Amino acid sequence: MKLSIRGRVLLLVLFVVLATLFAVGMVSFYSFYASKKAELEQERVLKEFLLESMGRYAEEYAKARLREVTETKAKHLDREFHIVGENVEYMSDSMSRILSSPGNYLPRILPDTRSEPDILSGTPYVHYSPELMRQGIGKDLQAEIGLAGNFADVLVPMGKPYHGGNTSFFAGSKHGYLLCMDWISSKNGPVSIFPSPEARQEFLDSFDPRQRFWYHLGKEAVSPIFTDIYKGAEGYLGISCVMPYYDGDGFAGVVGISYRVEDIHRMMVDVALDPSKLRSNFILDKNGHVIISSEQEGILAVTPELMDMREMEEPSLAEAARRMIAGESDVMSVELEGDTYYLAFAPMKSVGWSLGIVIEDDEVLDPVEQVSSDVLEKVSHFHGTMKMIFEDSVLKMGMILIPVLLLVVYGSGSMASRVTRPIRRLADGVRDIASGNFDKKLDLHTGDEIEHLAICVNSMAEDLKAYTENLARAAAEKERARAEMEVAAKIQSDMLPGVFPAFPERKEFDIYAMMEPAKDVGGDFYDFYLRDENRLAFAIADVSGKGIPAALFMAKSQSILKNCLLTAKDSGQLASVLEQANALLCRNNDAAMFVTVFLGLLDLSTGHLVYADGGHCPPLLGRGGRYDFLPMRKGTMLGLMELPYEQQSVDLAPGDTIFLYTDGVSEAMNENGEQFSEPRIKAALNALPPDRSPEDILSCLLKSIKQHAGSAEQSDDITMLGLRYNGK
Repeated sequence: MKLSIRGRVLLLVLFVVLATLFAVGMVSFYSFYASKKAELEQERVLKEFLLESMGRYAEEYAKARLREVTETKAKHLDREFHIVGENVEYMSDSMSRILSSPGNYLPRILPDTRSEPDILSGTPYVHYSPELMRQGIGKDLQAEIGLAGNFADVLVPMGKPYHGGNTSFFAGSKHGYLLCMDWISSKNGPVSIFPSPEARQEFLDSFDPRQRFWYHLGKEAVSPIFTDIYKGAEGYLGISCVMPYYDGDGFAGVVGISYRVEDIHRMMVDVALDPSKLRSNFILDKNGHVIISSEQEGILAVTPELMDMREMEEPSLAEAARRMIAGESDVMSVELEGDTYYLAFAPMKSVGWSLGIVIEDDEVLDPVEQVSSDVLEKVSHFHGTMKMIFEDSVLKMGMILIPVLLLVVYGSGSMASRVTRPIRRLADGVRDIASGNFDKKLDLHTGDEIEHLAICVNSMAEDLKAYTENLARAAAEKERARAEMEVAAKIQSDMLPGVFPAFPERKEFDIYAMMEPAKDVGGDFYDFYLRDENRLAFAIADVSGKGIPAALFMAKSQSILKNCLLTAKDSGQLASVLEQANALLCRNNDAAMFVTVFLGLLDLSTGHLVYADGGHCPPLLGRGGRYDFLPMRKGTMLGLMELPYEQQSVDLAPGDTIFLYTDGVSEAMNENGEQFSEPRIKAALNALPPDRSPEDILSCLLKSIKQHAGSAEQSDDITMLGLRYNGK
């Protein structure tokens, strides 16, 4: 009794029992291997855990600390500006009280910028604008100026806390005079308030407080208000806090305190962080401009054009600027010049600004890396110990398993040879069948699944033989159809005028046409012929659909259109020609195919062109080196319903060119689905030199279409016709 494959497997299992020791050894080896793998995986997980958990904690701690420092710094600066606002309000009250109570004060004469050769820092003075000098100072105004001179008693003590910077305290009158005291920072005692004699002269010649923008801003204010950054009379960038003051008649002028931007920067307190990790600190105004910065160059530096940070290309920096202007307080990760930083910001509510501090991300990650390195060093030591244990165990297992392995190899080889002998015979037979010998028959009588498999292979060989014969017949039929399609394409090509120059003896015109079908045969066609000695007929058309049906309808349409024109009693009536051709095409048109047509008739002796349209693309007329679409009343396509058509005319001058095309030109698409379009056709024609021949024009336009399409497959027939009228 022959054993089945199942029986032989059972016999093999009995043999495998002898290899149990080997299996036990393999399980032990796998256990050691799995332990090593798990150890490595735990090492990786531990490292990732340290980096993630400690990194997250360190980042949050650093961000909280950085935010606290920034908010403290912003509050300090905000308090400084608040004090400035209180001082300006005090100046306004004092000046209003002086002017409103003339009986309580004696006149006081202050140094005059026009009579004094120089004004030193810390000296209250008066300045008369050029306009006021031209008008003259009357008695009443002179009395007011003397009374206002008592404002010096307010300026001198108020200026003492500001000795460390460059600050101006002023009151600009509506009459055009200025009361002012300037503090100029200097280690050599009081210095001139004018940077140079030229600056002094320019100040005397042009400065009028009423013309300064801070004057107009302060005039409309009801409380102290800070200006935007501006360029002062001395040429320095500064900011002012201003508000109006009053006399007995109402508004009298504007008082204020002006800072230089560089002094505001010195007011910014140091950040309680590692200086080597601090990238920069800056102030952003309410318009998104960096007005104060520790950087001398780069995107966070102060620039003359004051760029709006909200419009920067870097999204994270632009988002941070928007939040800063909105008055928020936070810490964000931003990209600066290709590197990652942390940006902390807090609002300065008194002036509507925001303080920003930029710090390198290394300050956050360095402690994490250090702790991670220490832990991984310990893990690596443990890994070395486990490796030694593993190698010793593998050596001992090998000494036990080698004899067992030799026994198993010998027994398995003998059993495999007996089991696989019929399988090898089956494989040899299948190889012969695969090489094409479908008459090969496998003769195996094992009484098991292998014998059944041999029967199935024999049946498969018979099926393959029948399939191969059918495939050969199908290939022959396909080759015959391809040959017939090539003949059809040649016949269609021969139906169109293809010899150029078409009329070499006629110098009145040059004509050239071309067609590239999307398939072997297409539905587009063009045609031209001499109707009589002096008239040239030409047409271009596009049949609906593609392939053989379109080609057959194209041949029918071309023949009908030409016959209708040649047999017409009055060939100049192109509208009647189209109506007659349409009536013929509508008959027996159950397939509902249609054709768009443009038909023209050119009088070669006069250049008079009569044309009619049957739903076709608008042609272009080239005249004087410029192409424009030919005026055309759109008609309906031919073949669907009988409707009337209209014709139009135009007189061509020598050198004028007519360009006709089908929608395969205007609708040629590239890989993105963008069409070539009629505007591109017009642009491409206008880009050509005006003296190009019709053949050159069509060749150049075809090249432009191919460049536009790129690797996209041609989706429709491309047909073009160019006609140039040369005149007698």
